[in-house]
Amino acid sequence: MRLKTFIICAFSLAATATLAQSTTFQNAQGIVHKEVTFYNTEGYSIFLQELDLKLDEKGIAKIKKRFSIPKETVVTTDTDFPNAQILTATDIKGESKTQSVYYLSQPVQGKVKVIGFSTLCDRIKSIEKEFYEAILTNSLPASIFTAPQVDTITFAGRSIALGPACHWMDVRNVQCPNLGQMNWSEFSSLERAKQMTAGQQALSASRKMGEVLEETEVNIVFEGQEVKALKRKAKIKVPKLIMGGSNILIVYYVTAEVRGRYVSCVLSHYTDDVGANKLPPLLSEVMQLKQ
Repeated sequence: MRLKTFIICAFSLAATATLAQSTTFQNAQGIVHKEVTFYNTEGYSIFLQELDLKLDEKGIAKIKKRFSIPKETVVTTDTDFPNAQILTATDIKGESKTQSVYYLSQPVQGKVKVIGFSTLCDRIKSIEKEFYEAILTNSLPASIFTAPQVDTITFAGRSIALGPACHWMDVRNVQCPNLGQMNWSEFSSLERAKQMTAGQQALSASRKMGEVLEETEVNIVFEGQEVKALKRKAKIKVPKLIMGGSNILIVYYVTAEVRGRYVSCVLSHYTDDVGANKLPPLLSEVMQLKQ
């Protein structure tokens, strides 16, 4: 299988508690796997995992190692998260900053629930609290969950049938081999979506996975409306022989209002993907290039 790259979303700094409370579930999506459940909402990547541990010094040390949390990280508490021990960490790469927080609870002796939140922007405590409580009380709306096998995806309120050829790389990050890849998040404000797009570009640059050959602003039609996108052409630092094909990646960064919500979307394909002279099939589902 060819080596593909995918990009983690970044998110905005501006949000009020009222806004967060009203959109936390509206803009959420989740995927349940055997051992871990993953979520995405309003600028957060979230996971839930239950571990066979005691919530003591030894157990916390194992959690730090498992999730690559610095050893020196100090356990804290917060009255808004009763009975939880909390670990926070910040990872700075170039101009991007990922903030993570892990809420540890032990509802049953010998079992620790780890609920982790990650964002490339300032944390929004009200979102963390609302989602944390919903997970613990098993009260998340069933409508937010999607099947772990890709068939039909929900993109900003619209269903798109893709069939079994595609697979999830992460929540709202779908890859169709030789047909393109799409990674998106849905927000309640334009500023948040713009911040996510900018952060996405910064994180991608910080990885130094290749050389940027060209960067231009292009006009596109995205979900029926004309917008501008940043188009980046990059040469991935992997030989073609290992890639199994082209190592030239084309990436589009898009921010737009779609059906009453704001979307930040990253679409990418290799120059030898099907239909790459225009747009591969997956990208063509949501965007067209304007001549």
